[in-house]
Amino acid sequence: MNKIYSILFLAAALFTACNKGTDIGRFDSAVVDSGSNQNKFRQITFTFSIVNRSGEYLNTTSIDSIQLTVNGKYWGVFSSEANDTSQLTDQVINDVGFSSTKVTYLAVAPYTLSTTNLQTAGDVVNYLNDRIVLTPGDYVCEITALKFHDLKNQWVALKPQLYTVFSVVANNTSAYVGDIVITMN
Repeated sequence: MNKIYSILFLAAALFTACNKGTDIGRFDSAVVDSGSNQNKFRQITFTFSIVNRSGEYLNTTSIDSIQLTVNGKYWGVFSSEANDTSQLTDQVINDVGFSSTKVTYLAVAPYTLSTTNLQTAGDVVNYLNDRIVLTPGDYVCEITALKFHDLKNQWVALKPQLYTVFSVVANNTSAYVGDIVITMN
């Protein structure tokens, strides 16, 4: 009788273990891992201002399409948080508002690598090659491009190619890159 209970218990345990394995083949949305893999590194955060040659600050509601790379690999495209800067415009140059008061934008850039179209072994290999694994240490973040709307609602694109260094600390899920100043030509 004990053998029957042992066999039933073993079968139930194996059945339960098989059900828990349904996640095999799925990938996390955040695939940037810390060295110990206890906490996944998820995002880069930074503040920035855009100034013209005269030292005046760009004054717009938000900055769109901020393209980032980390150590030369694609990180993502993001938008800044919206600002209420309606009362700060001191000067308009080429349909772009500028302010003598500092205007700062906040960018929160969570790392995402698309896993929606993984259909073939080649897709999985490309996914694994393209993902960024950040262990504790120093890295270079580059702002490769950004866009914003001028006062006539037309796109203005900048390619600042600005580099800044940030550190990943063990067991932290995000890093503050700093307060960045981008010069507009």
